[in-house]
Amino acid sequence: MERILESLLVMLVGMTGVFTSLVLLAGMIWFFRWADEGLNAWRIKKYAEKVEAERVEDEINDELIAVLSAAAATALRKSVVVKKVQFLSQKTTGGSWAVTGRLNVMASHAISKRKS
Repeated sequence: MERILESLLVMLVGMTGVFTSLVLLAGMIWFFRWADEGLNAWRIKKYAEKVEAERVEDEINDELIAVLSAAAATALRKSVVVKKVQFLSQKTTGGSWAVTGRLNVMASHAISKRKS
């Protein structure tokens, strides 16, 4: 009988330790999730304020559209309709991989040389 009581006591202490550890682990996970969400919200707010402060309205006028259309028509040797113009700054180009990808796409278009 004494061994059964001792084993029940060991089981009770062991199970209490396991469940206490699980509750602490769950609390740590909840805390890290809460801290991460707060930090991400702060970063997004800071970035949004920075973007709004640096917003510059680029002027797109009819002359610019005409020059772009003429350059594209000359290079492609067919009529071109410019539907969208988007300015890229050095900050928003996406880094060296994006620039390399754009250069590869532009280089893939076969533009034959004109005979003089």
